[in-house]
Amino acid sequence: MFAELGFERASVDLIASRAGVSKATIYSHYQNKAALFVDCITHEAEEMRAAFCACMAEPAGDVEPTLRLMGENILRLFLSKSMVCLYRHILAEAARVPDVGQMIFDRGLRVIHETIASHLERWNRIGALRIDDARAAAVQFVALCQADLVARARLAILKDPLDEEVPETVRRAVWTFMRAYRPE
Repeated sequence: MFAELGFERASVDLIASRAGVSKATIYSHYQNKAALFVDCITHEAEEMRAAFCACMAEPAGDVEPTLRLMGENILRLFLSKSMVCLYRHILAEAARVPDVGQMIFDRGLRVIHETIASHLERWNRIGALRIDDARAAAVQFVALCQADLVARARLAILKDPLDEEVPETVRRAVWTFMRAYRPE
């Protein structure tokens, strides 16, 4: 219901009806609608995080092809309908439920940055990359991979299909990243 109607329009009565339970049952589990919203958002974010972590294998082989694969996985996650919808709802409700933004950042984007940073640190140790601050480099990599595609998706102006646009955007991101961090 939150995904369909947003926080404000999704009443507890509608949620209870859709779930096939009473309003009292919902309130026996959640203090208020905001707590239910946070739990729903948390559950969705955890599923997305698990999917992301599952596709992030140990880095093997050449850096550039592995970075392209990582970048495409990240971008496809960020462009998924569920992620775009989640982001829109969080933005709409962040002022009303202030903790949800920090929670989603900590359990989502921060995990992505840390996962990439650990890969970058390994490549740095073996001399495949030259990185002083792996976390900062991970943030830059994610930002490069997003280009303008994620903003366009969130604004509902990105046209499907993206079969060619995602790999090309990530290819350019990896090229730029490698220019900055390739060993001399």
